[in-house]
Amino acid sequence: MRVKVYMAAYYLAHAVYQSYMSLFYRGRGLGSAQIGAVYALAAAASIPGQMLFGALADRARKPGRVLRALLLTSAALLLLQTLSRDMFALFALAALFGFFYTGVQPIGDALALERLRRENRPFGPARLMGALAFAASALAFGFFLDASGREGLVAAASAALMLVALAASFLLGGEKRAQSDVQPLRLLKNRDLVRLLAFILPAQATMGYFYAFFPTRFMELPGASGTLLGWANFVAAAAEIPFLLASDRLFRRLDAAGVAALSTLALGLRWLLAALAENAYVLLASQALHGLGYIAISVSMALYIRREVPSKAQASGQALLNVVCYGLARVLGNALGGLAARAWGQAGGFLACAGLCFAALAAFFPLWRGAFCNSRSNML
Repeated sequence: MRVKVYMAAYYLAHAVYQSYMSLFYRGRGLGSAQIGAVYALAAAASIPGQMLFGALADRARKPGRVLRALLLTSAALLLLQTLSRDMFALFALAALFGFFYTGVQPIGDALALERLRRENRPFGPARLMGALAFAASALAFGFFLDASGREGLVAAASAALMLVALAASFLLGGEKRAQSDVQPLRLLKNRDLVRLLAFILPAQATMGYFYAFFPTRFMELPGASGTLLGWANFVAAAAEIPFLLASDRLFRRLDAAGVAALSTLALGLRWLLAALAENAYVLLASQALHGLGYIAISVSMALYIRREVPSKAQASGQALLNVVCYGLARVLGNALGGLAARAWGQAGGFLACAGLCFAALAAFFPLWRGAFCNSRSNML
């Protein structure tokens, strides 16, 4: 129950930031290329930050303190963005925010998985609470934006909710443990892990484009409103529920590569719909495929790392996953996506994302075909 409360609190905050922050930047006068650049800068800054804080958490006698320090710092940086009126200051604060904030999820996941392992409980139901909280938060804030039109409050609301997550993080446990000498880059010697990370990188890059440009793409279509955008975010979060209920069983049957293959295929279809949509309702319907997107890859890979990485390096392992899923992937998705959006329009960017997903499936066909073959033999 304690892990579920933390997951709910964290995703209450993350929903507002992830779903609406691009509207905050748009309200500050940033164009498509600049929004892509600010997200790319934050993602690039996250790469050293995640590895640094993951290693610090693994070495710390009380890793929960690292998590709470990151949440407090992230909230403060968001509040500073609300006070800034200078574009260069916004870019600098966004980079600092990326450096600190993206360490929160992998450390929180590592602590949650560690507690669930001790209690012999599955991860899916706990993560499901996060999905439900994400859905409720995104929907409620969408109604608020539609009623008030105050896009400038996105950062302040996210910061306030991060403080709620900070309070909930005490529930994950804070027992002392022996210090360990962790070297995160040693994880790259695991060839299977490296192949899987390379497999998921293209799909996760397209998710970077989605998070940066979905809100603005949605709002430019006929029939769009802040309330409908909130419903779109609600549909996306609700679509995660079936996967999360079955995630542990699917992982045992398909392993991480098989789940990643299904996810990449679903994302390719989703981006085709986003590119070809002529009204906001088609784009809303495409959100039903979200349940086989980021959540499927991130949960299956988190379970894979829990199984394959030594217990003393769990935070570093989850951080390495986040470096690929958020850092490298988002740099590519946001920077190149911003240029694509400026050159071909936001719809053209989504079309390019669909092509990238289908190309990744073709390139890594032997890897995920092997996963499916192994899953079938295990079920016989």
